[in-house]
Amino acid sequence: MPFPRPREHPDYFWALLSRVLINAGNLAGTTYLLYFLTDVLHRGDPDGSLLILTLVYLVCCAATGHLGGVVSDALGRRRDLIAVAGALQGAAAALLAAAPTWPSALAGAVLLGAGYGAFLSVDQALVTDVLPDRRSRARDLGVVNAAQNVPLAFGVAWVVLTYFGGYRTLYAVSA
Repeated sequence: MPFPRPREHPDYFWALLSRVLINAGNLAGTTYLLYFLTDVLHRGDPDGSLLILTLVYLVCCAATGHLGGVVSDALGRRRDLIAVAGALQGAAAALLAAAPTWPSALAGAVLLGAGYGAFLSVDQALVTDVLPDRRSRARDLGVVNAAQNVPLAFGVAWVVLTYFGGYRTLYAVSA
């Protein structure tokens, strides 16, 4: 079974690209958060602060994961919901870039968790809708699922953080 061609299956490749980009933003927003809390916000207990942000993120992620799936099934407008989910995550990163404060970090955790939770449920449904060929669904779904690891493999966040201006630049690029 040949690998699908982008010109023949553009929706599949858009889904693949959106998964890479969303996961890159989420990775940048979460991987370096402890260092952001320590180096930029100078939190007295950065580990405790990270725990709070992580819990807020996870609660919002779980809530909108379920809600996103319900709304997606009811409306059938998966692409629009993916755009909203991405915009929420972009807003979280832009907030940290523009106003690096503890209240902004809390608001960012809400936005990032809400956006990522909705993205996870709606994107999975969208991807299953746009798989190119019934005979290669497992392979094609596996490729899309593996794509979420591409940003980690290339270390883009580390490069931006190290060579292009620090945390504000990292979150601005992430947005």
